[in-house]
Amino acid sequence: MAISPPREALAVAIEKRAHSKTGCPLWLRHGLRTGLHLALDATAVAVSYKLAYLWRFHASRWVAAFPLLGPIPDWGLYSHILYAVVPLWLMIFWYSSRLYNDPWISDADRFLKIAQGCLLATLATMTATYIYSRLEYSRMMLVMVLPIATVLVSVSQALVLGVDRWISRLEAVRPVLLIGGGAVARMVKARIRSRHPDADIRELRELPLHQELARLLDAAPFHEVIVCRSAGDHGRILDAAELCDSRGASFKMLPDLLELRLGEVQLDQSLGLPAYRIQHASMTRVNFASKRAFDLAFCALIFLVAGLPWLILMALIKLDSPGPAVFKQKRYGYKGQIFLAYKFRTMVEDAESRIASVQYRNGHQGGFFKAKDDPRVTRVGKWLRRFSLDEFPQFINVLKGEMSVVGPRPLAVSTGELSHLMREFGETARKRLNTLPGITGLWQVSGRNDVSDGQRFALDIFYIEHWSLGLDLEIILKTVPAMLSTKGAY
Repeated sequence: MAISPPREALAVAIEKRAHSKTGCPLWLRHGLRTGLHLALDATAVAVSYKLAYLWRFHASRWVAAFPLLGPIPDWGLYSHILYAVVPLWLMIFWYSSRLYNDPWISDADRFLKIAQGCLLATLATMTATYIYSRLEYSRMMLVMVLPIATVLVSVSQALVLGVDRWISRLEAVRPVLLIGGGAVARMVKARIRSRHPDADIRELRELPLHQELARLLDAAPFHEVIVCRSAGDHGRILDAAELCDSRGASFKMLPDLLELRLGEVQLDQSLGLPAYRIQHASMTRVNFASKRAFDLAFCALIFLVAGLPWLILMALIKLDSPGPAVFKQKRYGYKGQIFLAYKFRTMVEDAESRIASVQYRNGHQGGFFKAKDDPRVTRVGKWLRRFSLDEFPQFINVLKGEMSVVGPRPLAVSTGELSHLMREFGETARKRLNTLPGITGLWQVSGRNDVSDGQRFALDIFYIEHWSLGLDLEIILKTVPAMLSTKGAY
């Protein structure tokens, strides 16, 4: 971590650079981005209706497959309703999908928001046209708008965000004063940089005294002052907040609990007073149901595509070495329930009874056992492990509800992985059991077996605390290139 400069040096630097940067003001950047979003998304929606019209009524193969019941309607019939339909779509994007409120979400989350908005807008349009004129508008054409609009709006959003990134290099960002340090400060700094690449972030280890803080605020037009450690005299902190308010700087404070329970601390006002509540990481019923629905749909797709290759792999395993093609092992599942996890067998049949003889080859210091050049691995097994194909039978576990497509790796019962994590991280280790284990996860797409035990645990906890369908989709999209790269696979 970079050492923050002495306060005297910081004050001198502030005085020299206070008004040195000029450029696009922050409000103008936000206004341009929102205006471009509205203009290009409106264009994308209008073009989607035109393409759906051509697809439904002028694509010869489609018309042959789905014959028209009457004459081909004129485009003018549909172009007139765009004056009402396009604003309706934009309103749904704004208020329901909240596409324009947070430009910093991940690409996967943004795509899900776009798909959700397009689906709701399509349903709203169909309902409105049905009420207005039951038989005048083609229901098929209105449905065909959905996939086209999802693609075109995604392209529109990407173009605007590309322009916004270019504008960010030109914006005149007021400096930020970051006080404190540690993991939270590093995360705050990284997030500010991701939004404003040229942001001027000044750092201090401790909250200055009243007069010194006043001198710093007078020397530079700070946009905000962020205190990353709230431990200290409450009166002094409140005094600093009042001082920032009088100088036009926003004052923000993150509690020390975030160092240990990042993602679990929430503001609770049930007492009639602002209080911090520890929200233990565990999915709500709605989130669990949506994740389960996604898992089942993804499993159906996998079995449809990979059914025949699986049979071929099973035959190769049987021909390569004696023993069953599928290996079963006891693993810890949701809330500590033990289940049998399925994998393609990559080792000799008596591999588990010979683990003591290869323990010295363990490439990890902790409870996770993984050894390079393990003599128990078969010839076909090496190839399966290189591309992570041995994990595919676990989709059966997903269908049974014992696993999820994405989640923390299921801990083996026989190797004592859970006991080691408990010794290393205390009761926090049990948080891994607050969700279904997964076939792939964050650490699998971050280096696979080359990731240390501590990094694996941290990535698993981060996933549990920040779960979303968008994050699941992002991990799945990153899994394929991770498999093909073979990095860290053994």
